[in-house]
Amino acid sequence: MRRVLLLLTVVLCLAAGSAWAADNGMLYAIDNDNNSLYAINPNTYTATFIGNTGVSGSFGDLTYNPNTGTAYWAPGRGNDNLYTINLQTGAATLVGSHGIDDMFALGYDTSTNTLYGDSSNGNFYSISTSNGQASLIGSNSVYPGGLVYRSDNDQLILLGAGSATFNLVNRSNGTTSLLGGSGFVNDNGITWDPIQGKYFVDDYSGNLYTGDPNTYSLTQVASLPGAFDGIIYVGAVPEPGTMLLIGSGIVGLATRLRRKL
Repeated sequence: MRRVLLLLTVVLCLAAGSAWAADNGMLYAIDNDNNSLYAINPNTYTATFIGNTGVSGSFGDLTYNPNTGTAYWAPGRGNDNLYTINLQTGAATLVGSHGIDDMFALGYDTSTNTLYGDSSNGNFYSISTSNGQASLIGSNSVYPGGLVYRSDNDQLILLGAGSATFNLVNRSNGTTSLLGGSGFVNDNGITWDPIQGKYFVDDYSGNLYTGDPNTYSLTQVASLPGAFDGIIYVGAVPEPGTMLLIGSGIVGLATRLRRKL
């Protein structure tokens, strides 16, 4: 009986794990036309409206802390505040004022547990997730589009707006080193998809791109329904209902086995 139950548990757990792994997560992006949140399927590129943030701003950026499941948003020009975003409703909640004009890039670095930002004048900041206060670290010459942390190689990447250049950021002083890239991309957001092993970029012209991590080239894969700026990747988590069904299945089958034995 014990062996049967053990085997049953292993089989069901493997099935649950397979279902979990098959889910490739989701992209979330901000439409600056009406400051609303969209979900974007990273496989089909289908964009689905979620809701309005209720906050105004332009050319800002969105980032995500996977350790806490928190999305942060700096709306950019005309709004010098930091917000959290509810990924189920799109609603924005004020964290506090960073007081920096044109904070156009925002990235959460899990290696240092630090939220970083970059403004249009090239200044690079750390930003408090408690009250939004910005602390100057240094500066660079990149006109910022989006900022993203890649945990697989411990790199903080700043994508230039207009220039479409990928730049490695030195966290200690804010300086950057050019990695590659060419061409043009409008004011943008950037994120890293660890499942597919590529970047995703959205821009103010309504384009969705994938970015090659080796050549740093961008390929347009879809057109989005608005002027987008700010994008995040959110990894898959098991639905509570799914886990409940799995647990119920184990209990139910175990009960039937007991009755038969």
